[in-house]
Amino acid sequence: MHGQVGLTRRELERELAWMLRTIPEDPRELVKLFTQTMVSLIDKNNDAIARSLALREASGDLRGNG
Repeated sequence: MHGQVGLTRRELERELAWMLRTIPEDPRELVKLFTQTMVSLIDKNNDAIARSLALREASGDLRGNG
């Protein structure tokens, strides 16, 4: 996708489905899983953003906002 930075919605949904493949019965463990899932998704997306921006910079296609 032109202009795509970071993971696509579909990629995020796949990652989330994989992480939530087993749901704990204990509510405390569910909160822990939810927290770990959110942090992991953010980390994965940040990594994808960094890779995307590095590729754009290397190709000279980095545009400013103003």
